[in-house]
Amino acid sequence: MAIHNPGSRAGHGIALKAIRDVVTHGGGKGIFATLNVVPMIDMFAILVVFLIQQFNTSGELMLINPNVAMPKATAMKELERAPMVALTRGEGGKAGALLFENEMVMSIADINEVKFPSWDIKPLGEVLKRAWKLQQTSSDKKLRSSRKIIIQADRSVPFQVIKMVMATCGRNEYREPNFAIMVGKDVETK
Repeated sequence: MAIHNPGSRAGHGIALKAIRDVVTHGGGKGIFATLNVVPMIDMFAILVVFLIQQFNTSGELMLINPNVAMPKATAMKELERAPMVALTRGEGGKAGALLFENEMVMSIADINEVKFPSWDIKPLGEVLKRAWKLQQTSSDKKLRSSRKIIIQADRSVPFQVIKMVMATCGRNEYREPNFAIMVGKDVETK
């Protein structure tokens, strides 16, 4: 047997260095921390109340285009999520744009009865057909059968253009147009 220097033998058989140091040197930082459960529960309760107050049941249905000054109305009905067609105003002498789901389709200056005598705007029709085919691949039966579309039009867009957009939507399976509006003062909900 080997000869050892006299001294403390506590912790000699412990393999983990961190535990051996605590046992032999004592003090220092403890291995186990205490957790105050009551303040933590209070904090979570406050967070739950805050999140419930911030929760919006209707959700964000659409992104309002900054180039669309929507008309004001007093009667309204809550919109459901649907594909969106936007008709924007022009800036700096330029014509506005026709957008589908915030993607440029064409210029509003190109929409007239001379170019589209049947009121079927072909570029918009092609985009709507693709969207309808994609909608039919959904697993949600309600979404597959929905024919709703949201039209977001600037106040300065001629009504003739809006009628042509509505006719094109109707010819391409979207037969239930809804108009996005700004809610006025005396609101009637249906």
